[in-house]
Amino acid sequence: MSQVAEEHIVVNGNCRLTVKIYPRPDSESVILLHGGPGVPDEMTEVREILAEKLQVITFDQRGIGMKDVDGLSFDMAAFISDINSIAGYFNLEVFHLLGHSWGGLYAQLYARDFPQRILSLFLCSPASGTGSQWEETEREVFQYNKERSTLAEWIGMGLNTAMGLLGNQQAYRRLFRQIIINYHKGYGVEPPDEKKLARINSRAGTKTRLAIKKHPPLGAFGKTPYPVIITYGQFDAYGKSRRWVINRFPGAQLEIIPGSGHTPWKHNLAEFKKVLLTFYR
Repeated sequence: MSQVAEEHIVVNGNCRLTVKIYPRPDSESVILLHGGPGVPDEMTEVREILAEKLQVITFDQRGIGMKDVDGLSFDMAAFISDINSIAGYFNLEVFHLLGHSWGGLYAQLYARDFPQRILSLFLCSPASGTGSQWEETEREVFQYNKERSTLAEWIGMGLNTAMGLLGNQQAYRRLFRQIIINYHKGYGVEPPDEKKLARINSRAGTKTRLAIKKHPPLGAFGKTPYPVIITYGQFDAYGKSRRWVINRFPGAQLEIIPGSGHTPWKHNLAEFKKVLLTFYR
């Protein structure tokens, strides 16, 4: 049976975060960090599986769903402070961290600065790094989408990218709608939820991407005091750039999810669930 969510507003400076907690007071907590940036949570199945064992906390990252993001910082320090604000709000000293795609990079950034708070790190198809490493990842995503788009879709993505960079919300949402469709082609996944697409924030996404590019490249973690798992789909969007993550965590468990792309819980739920539950067991 699924846990019932409690919704809270956590304030961090001038940022208001909409946070959901699925209470399990006698269990350890896991904070989920979704992909994007600028795009709301799409980790429903992951949350439902983990809520049977752990107290799960999810949130839409800064700027998502907001009409006005003027004066809101999108540097990496601000994102890291959001996790500390959420942990403080729920009186959590330590917790598990699970991040997907950009959220997987977000999780690494947090773990680098606050290793003493991490019980475990689950990196699901994580973006490979900051600075030039992020740019390499973006080139892979560009090629991945090009290969999966019709000519008309690809032209539309180009136009929507240009307008989205200028702050056009509708264009940015159309762009991500096509990206999500491309990621799921061939897996029988339903079209994107229009209500979730309506919460996408182009300025939050663009400003976050710029901040990631400006951030110094992440170095090696070496041996960590907590367990780390890195997973990729067999047909993931990320290719050679994943070497940055694998080399960063030399002691990590590495799993390739067969028959799946960038979103394994949508493509091969049974296999991903097995990996997920085995790790948290």
